[in-house]
Amino acid sequence: MVSEVTSLLVSISRVFLCVTVLNICCNTSYGQYDKSKDETSPILEASLRYKPRPKFIEFEFEVLNNFGVESKSKLVGDAEAEINQNLIRQAKIKFPVILKDKVTLIGGLGYRHEQFLFGEVSEPGYPLYVRFEDKPLKRVSSSFFLRKELEGDKFFLAYLNNSLNSDEIQFKNILNQLKSSIALTIGREKGLHKEVGYGLSFGYDLGQPLILPVFFYKNAFSLHWGLEMLLPKQVKLRYSPAQKTHLYLITQLQGASYHIQDEVLPGFSQLEFRRSSARLSLRLEREIHDWLWFGAMVGYREPLNIFLSEPGENRSNSIITINAQGTYYTNISIFIVPPAKLLKRAKGR
Repeated sequence: MVSEVTSLLVSISRVFLCVTVLNICCNTSYGQYDKSKDETSPILEASLRYKPRPKFIEFEFEVLNNFGVESKSKLVGDAEAEINQNLIRQAKIKFPVILKDKVTLIGGLGYRHEQFLFGEVSEPGYPLYVRFEDKPLKRVSSSFFLRKELEGDKFFLAYLNNSLNSDEIQFKNILNQLKSSIALTIGREKGLHKEVGYGLSFGYDLGQPLILPVFFYKNAFSLHWGLEMLLPKQVKLRYSPAQKTHLYLITQLQGASYHIQDEVLPGFSQLEFRRSSARLSLRLEREIHDWLWFGAMVGYREPLNIFLSEPGENRSNSIITINAQGTYYTNISIFIVPPAKLLKRAKGR
């Protein structure tokens, strides 16, 4: 499993390196970027119309196809099961806190609800399957995104997310339910539509707490095409054939850790369920009305690391290790963006 994760990270890093080298080779100027030149460009307004507008409120509904799981444990034995339904519902809202020339602070709130329905189970009384069919996994989160313009063409980015992750969110054991992620990046503008940055992140992208170096790259390199990379977490390629339509090809690492309360296994009153996966997806976003949009996504998920352990323990000390099959999934969303007229007014156009 470790070798698969390492291979994935190496592959993503190679993509980033190739794009960076190509980008450097295609630019003849290596000095400090002069923003004033591009601000007077006659094609600026046209190019901005094709860029996606930020999402303020979003509702998502995701379903994974049937897949098999195999659980192994020295304590409670082994068992296999078929998951007939893995349903995810979530809602997100973002709101501006500070909007100034050199400082932008955006806040966010979110709720995620995931439930499982098991079909064939080799051991009907297996405690893990019984518990997960009885109680869904829940997440209540808050987040903040900060962008601070520095001297010249440099800027500072910070992202902080705090969430309560559990099968039963409550004030009891609140510190065990609390999971935090943070990313800090120093970047530089290479053009009006291009940014590069480097930094560090802490989070649960591989299922357990981990500090990783991150490489940030953003480039809307033509009227219709754009690329966003936050390695090793995500790569997103965008194609916008029209102002009202966006297509995305996305690869990402996705992980989480949930606090499981009350007695799940004999002798254990508190446990941690940790998981991570690699995803490849194709997403379509289409305008319904000026401020109302629709999203549809299909993709494939490959599990990387899933286990149940005592709080603070890693996979090597897990109580139950879980091997899950890869599967396809579909995602449908409805989201609200700022009206075009309001966005133009805010930008002074």
